[in-house]
Amino acid sequence: MKIGIIGNGLMGSAIGYRLLERGFQIYLYNRTKERSNALVKKGAIRMDRPSMIGKECNFVIISVTDGQAVKEILFGDNGLVNCDNKLLTVVDTSTVLPEDSIYCASLMKKKGYAIIQAPIMGGPDATKKGDVITIVSGNKKISEKCRKILTNFSKKIFYVGNQDGVANYIKLGLNLNIALIAISLSESLVFIKKSKTDPSIFLEILNSTYFKTGLSEIKGPKMIKNNFEPKFFLKNMLKDIQLLNECAKHNGASLSFSSLAEQYYQMAANRGYSELDYTAILKLFNEFNNLPPSHQIK
Repeated sequence: MKIGIIGNGLMGSAIGYRLLERGFQIYLYNRTKERSNALVKKGAIRMDRPSMIGKECNFVIISVTDGQAVKEILFGDNGLVNCDNKLLTVVDTSTVLPEDSIYCASLMKKKGYAIIQAPIMGGPDATKKGDVITIVSGNKKISEKCRKILTNFSKKIFYVGNQDGVANYIKLGLNLNIALIAISLSESLVFIKKSKTDPSIFLEILNSTYFKTGLSEIKGPKMIKNNFEPKFFLKNMLKDIQLLNECAKHNGASLSFSSLAEQYYQMAANRGYSELDYTAILKLFNEFNNLPPSHQIK
């Protein structure tokens, strides 16, 4: 089966690797062609325009950063709607405003094309292992048709309803949870270090209790070693918190901690940490407390 992947960043590439490994023929498009080089070496085929992928593939996965990029991919001069393939089904895994997903789904339907939302919980490494959670909203019949693809990189799929945009609300809420856990863990580590106690002992004990999280187990040891190799960019976490706060304002929800989280991640971005992992928020709190990045106790 031929599958197109538009957006070959960390997640789009991980999906591509997984699907290639599972025997699918993969077609790629990315605005920056170099990002798809590694997948091309693995056997994927690079195309020059989204519309070309739409002509070649009946299923296309989109994995890009924001709603404007999704709209350009779908409706731009070289967009998917110009492929003239009415068998096309689009799976949008991007984390965007629910309003953007609703707009795109409505216009796609008017033009005779199928689309669902399918944001992913889990990073690139988990995607390559087929170990992520995919949250799906949109037409149920179309969603079931896409399941045969999604199951190749998802350990579990949650269908959350026929209404477009619902999956995006849930994804934003989940990402806020992650952002706040990263802040909480960072402040705990700062407290431990300021107390001249070894943070590795703190982590060992934390991760022996039922209060542990995947973040404390997987990211915590890296954080205390100042390892912020990006699996999910800090700039993207900031973007998602901003989207959530925009939704909250529109929906009349007062969310004090999400507002504070946006301020902290914005400060971290302003200090040049945008291209690091989102857990580099610890660097910001270290700076607040005049702490060196190393976990060594003096």
